[in-house]
Amino acid sequence: MKDGIILFLKENIIGRNLFTEDVVYKLENGKLEGVYSDRMIFSDLVQTENGFKFNMTTITHELIYNVDNKDNRTTVAKDYTGTSVFCYELAMRKSTGQLTGYMRCISTTVKNQTMEAVVCGIFDVNFDDKELKWQENQLLYRDSPIGDGNYKPAAFDAKVRFHLDKGKAVFEYLPTLWDVNPDTLV
Repeated sequence: MKDGIILFLKENIIGRNLFTEDVVYKLENGKLEGVYSDRMIFSDLVQTENGFKFNMTTITHELIYNVDNKDNRTTVAKDYTGTSVFCYELAMRKSTGQLTGYMRCISTTVKNQTMEAVVCGIFDVNFDDKELKWQENQLLYRDSPIGDGNYKPAAFDAKVRFHLDKGKAVFEYLPTLWDVNPDTLV
């Protein structure tokens, strides 16, 4: 499986530019509205003794707006615009024959970013020669804006999938945002 994934990444993902059109989302029961778009570049694929690693660079435009009681955007609550580099590292586990690993942000130009010291565990990796998918669980928590310059502890879990659509590389990231109790980490 590991060698097939490396070949799939090398032939179909590494070096490609992927674009996300505007995605609009709501936070805090509609009190905040975000608009997100980006360009992603996957690079630096390295085969290791038991696995592989690669980087994902995102050039992101993301604004989160305060929303009034008529559902109109008012002021910008947070600007997450910038460039970030994330490292994915996975390895085959001899005990189970499964690939697991982690993803973390290694650099960013985003001011007051919330990805510092955040790591996501990668598990449930599946590959069928046509698509590569896995799940990510964020360890601990990070800050999530709640408006008026305030934040709450939150974590993102995600389902991730790479596949080709008519020869075009597709990176699908389906996140779930969780509130986190910082004392119990539940």
